[in-house]
Amino acid sequence: MFFSFLMMGVNISYSQESHSYKITPEEISKEPISPLLYGNFIELGYGCQADAMWSEMFFNRSFESFYPYRSINKGWYDLFFDENHPEKGYEKDWSKFDWYHSGYEHNEWFAAPGTPDQPSVITDTSTFIKYTSPLERVVLVPQKGGCGHGSQYLKVSNLENDKWGALAQSGKLLRKGVNYSFSGMIKSNNGPLTIEIRMYPQGSWKRPIQVVPVKISGNHFNSVSAIIKNPHFSGYATFSLWIPPHTTINVDDFSMKPDDSYYGWRRDVVEVLKEVNPKIIRFPGGCFASFYNWRDGIGPYSERKPKPSYFWGGLNYNDVGTAEYAMLCNAVGAEKQIVVNVYHPSKRKYDVDFPDGQDLMPGGYVFPEFMSLTEGAQSAADWVAYCNSKVGENPMADLRAKHGYREPFGVRYWELDNEVHRWFEAKDYAWAVVVYSKAMKAVNPTIKIGMSSYGGRPGKKDFHDSFNDMLDIAGPYIDFIADRGDGEKISAMMLDKVRKYNQTHGTHIRYCDTEWLAYNTDVKRDLYNMASKTGEATKSFMFSKWYYALNLAKNFMAFQRLGNDVGFVNFNNLANTHSQSAMETPKEGSFLTACGKVLQLISRSPAAYVLNIEDYQARENDDYQVQAAWDTNHTRLVLYVCNRTKDSQVTHFDWSALPRHFSRAVSSTLYAKGPLSLYTTKAHNAIK
Repeated sequence: MFFSFLMMGVNISYSQESHSYKITPEEISKEPISPLLYGNFIELGYGCQADAMWSEMFFNRSFESFYPYRSINKGWYDLFFDENHPEKGYEKDWSKFDWYHSGYEHNEWFAAPGTPDQPSVITDTSTFIKYTSPLERVVLVPQKGGCGHGSQYLKVSNLENDKWGALAQSGKLLRKGVNYSFSGMIKSNNGPLTIEIRMYPQGSWKRPIQVVPVKISGNHFNSVSAIIKNPHFSGYATFSLWIPPHTTINVDDFSMKPDDSYYGWRRDVVEVLKEVNPKIIRFPGGCFASFYNWRDGIGPYSERKPKPSYFWGGLNYNDVGTAEYAMLCNAVGAEKQIVVNVYHPSKRKYDVDFPDGQDLMPGGYVFPEFMSLTEGAQSAADWVAYCNSKVGENPMADLRAKHGYREPFGVRYWELDNEVHRWFEAKDYAWAVVVYSKAMKAVNPTIKIGMSSYGGRPGKKDFHDSFNDMLDIAGPYIDFIADRGDGEKISAMMLDKVRKYNQTHGTHIRYCDTEWLAYNTDVKRDLYNMASKTGEATKSFMFSKWYYALNLAKNFMAFQRLGNDVGFVNFNNLANTHSQSAMETPKEGSFLTACGKVLQLISRSPAAYVLNIEDYQARENDDYQVQAAWDTNHTRLVLYVCNRTKDSQVTHFDWSALPRHFSRAVSSTLYAKGPLSLYTTKAHNAIK
């Protein structure tokens, strides 16, 4: 099984061929393939995506109550023993899955000296705080309130008469020669006090790697900071904060990061992301975006409050926000695409108004702030100003400068919510698009507005079927559609509707698939794009494998054939989603997945103008298919071969009809031993 492309420049003689293809000069599209075609996206609040990319080393750094992961999260992670019968239970130890690595660890806070529970075990009752130590009388007690960073803090009491005791968290992978910055809010209940940060080799309390004294003064929360120097040690360590006998401290808003991070991102993450080479990155979701208030993720970290991830469960710490996302895009040269929360009265209490089979959170959630369409449009316009206005033009731009970013972020693409069929009927949503677009473009007329075009409410017309009516309402106010297609039948159908509208109205609306999974088109889809579970080949099992990566290759070949009117396709998704991703970021170092290897290759292809092949029509589901294209300057011929069969294939291309002669060839090939090959921390050469 392999995927290959050639940049032609030499006449090559083959032995007896089993396949022959004659390339014609006819170009399928008059315009070149979009330079943004190969996109990706980051979803906050879903599993461990951004958290494991981020350089923050503490899990639950603000000691908050941890909200259990919801049923939809368990479904996507394939945790249910039987997803048709969730009552039969779910797998609690994530390390049993082949996609698991250290980036998925949920390291608990524990009373020390002691031993933490396994960080791979996650249950609906997990608090990730071990309140007592079996070795010493050290007690941890969560308390409501704190320094204002979150909703609670941690009270640490040492009841020993003559021994020091500690608060600790393991799972800190230290690198030799790298220093680490610690900060936190600490209050002493015993007047002025000297406490100690101690780093120990994980699993041992015998001899600390480093000891850093910290002085606390007064009976109020003090901001403390320290540099943890690490000139010699490499390996896993335990962070611990030690207090004298018969003392109590209150702690909140902790942080520990390596000094070599890039705007808070891990350096190795940035370098591997450059290999993925996304042309555009979508943010902050996904389903998460539908309940996101962008103001929660701006300004000083100490003022950003961690909040429950409403849709998926777990916590979103809001450390990764607009500025951090923009800096990451800048680092890898990617365009920026933001998904905006479109307010609707039914977002007041979504689970009650429109139950969809998910488990209800205790007490539910109420969102009166997301009910007014006009208020939502103004919030979106303010977000545009925060990102794109110059200092002095808008108060939001001045606020951005106050936060340390004087230059605009330059966010061009703005998608109006995600999976909006949960709240809107098609025409109502189109009118909401008009309201939002007018408000947002009044701030910056050059931005590109995207309208969702897929899905449908039970008993109502599907958005695809209502799309022409939606265009009649919102067409003059949008620049692209945000669809969920397949690179062939669905996408071609919608693209045909877009082209007809453009021809009639003189517009240039682009077709985009903003959250795309590389399924075969014959796989049944449902409301959440979830594949049916059959035997042992569950969706998460297959997502990480070479089989799925080859789906990605042949699907992108299909998107190339649709031409320039396809603006971009965002692979779902970037990182740390049970290997349904382009890269994984364990603490030991980031690496490309099987899909990431294909993206690394195809995103660098110079293919621009796909050529017709005589008596041949590639189909997306073909297990063996070929393609030919000119580069932008019509000087290089690019040939694709995608072989998903178990057999060796020999291909002969006849380019004698082309008006050029070639003198050189460059070939790039990816292959694996079998369809179930995958990249892991221990198998970096599974795909070559």
